[in-house]
Amino acid sequence: MYNYVKHIFSALARTIAIPFCAYCHILLSNDAVLCVACAARITPIVSTTIALTPSKSMKVIAISDYKDPVRSLILAKSSANIAAACQLGQLIWEYTPIKHMPCDVIVPVPLHWTRYAWRGYNQAEEMARVVARNLQKPVVSLVRRTHKTEFQSKIPFASRHDNVRDVFQLSVGTPNLYCGKHIIIVDDLMTSGATIRMVARELSKMQPASLTAVVACRVL
Repeated sequence: MYNYVKHIFSALARTIAIPFCAYCHILLSNDAVLCVACAARITPIVSTTIALTPSKSMKVIAISDYKDPVRSLILAKSSANIAAACQLGQLIWEYTPIKHMPCDVIVPVPLHWTRYAWRGYNQAEEMARVVARNLQKPVVSLVRRTHKTEFQSKIPFASRHDNVRDVFQLSVGTPNLYCGKHIIIVDDLMTSGATIRMVARELSKMQPASLTAVVACRVL
C-alpha cells in the first residue's frame, strides 16, 4: 500500500511540475533528480574496457554499480516510466565525464520493434536525447536490431554473447558520412557487455574516429 501511495504521489508531482527526489520522493527546493542524501549514495566507479576485435577496444563509462538509487530508475522501464529514463540521462550528464569527451553523434542501443511496441519507448533513446540536448549533438539511430532476443538478464551469463550475436545491423544508407566521427553509444545497463560490444562492432564498420559507451549502471 505504501509503494502504491508513493507511485500516485510521484505521478501527481510530475503532472504539476513539483520537483521531488526520484528515489525517496521527498519534495525538493530545486529542480534536481535526487535529493542530497540520495545523491550521496551514488558511488562512482572507474571506467572499464571491452574488446571489440583482437586489436581494438572500447571504453565503457558508468555512473555507478548496479545499486540504488540509480538501479531503481533503470527498473522503472518495466512500468513505462519515461520520466525515469530522462532522469537517467540527466544523471549521466552530471555524474560522468561525458561533457568532456569528443562527440559528433550519439547512438542509443536499439530495441527490437516488437519490444518497442510493447513498452512504448526505448529507455536508451530517451536517455540519449537528454544527453544530446546538453551536448548539443544529434541522436542518430545508426544501428537497428534485426531479431528479437531473450532478455539478457534471464539467461546464463555464458550464453549472453550468443544471444545477441548477429542481431544488429547498420541502418543508414550512407555509412561513409560517419567515417572519422566520434560516436558515443548510450544504454541503461551493462552486465556482460555483450550487447554493447555487438552494437560497437557494427558501428566500427563505418571507421569512426572513436567509439565510447556510456551507461547508467555497470554490474561489477
